[in-house]
Amino acid sequence: MADVVAVAGLPGAGKTTLARLIEKMGYSYYSLGDVVRLDAQRRGYTPDKAAVNLRLEMGRRAVVNILLKNVEPGGKIVIDGVRSLEEVEAIEEHLGPTFLIYVVASRRTRYQRLAARGRSDDPAVYSQFLLRDLRELRFGLADLLARADYIVVNEKPIEELERELRGLL
Repeated sequence: MADVVAVAGLPGAGKTTLARLIEKMGYSYYSLGDVVRLDAQRRGYTPDKAAVNLRLEMGRRAVVNILLKNVEPGGKIVIDGVRSLEEVEAIEEHLGPTFLIYVVASRRTRYQRLAARGRSDDPAVYSQFLLRDLRELRFGLADLLARADYIVVNEKPIEELERELRGLL
């Protein structure tokens, strides 16, 4: 497996859970969502607005380019929250070959997870959840499914998920 792993998927699919499990296997963890939340806090925006504005102002690679300023090539790295082919290309240009894991879960499971999570940017109602999915897909998330090196269906207990990842890595 490559030393660089990127994790993609729709909100609530379990990207961070997966990336944190990979981190426990000796990888350094980086989060694109943290970049967006930090920018949102700095500007006084919601994370949703910051995610859109960053990309409008600085292009489709904006978030990953900010992150990569703080990532040194070499070693084992996992990047949580990739949203587009352009972001994967930027990671590969900076860090080398990247193994892309796309994590999926049913709409019902994802909505329940987001409702229980309680982040400020989590949808309060189902219509907000659907709109967020549409926004994420417009970023290019669906294109990553075709680029994925491995697809994880995250509808199982965490222990099973961890075993699956250990076998993969």
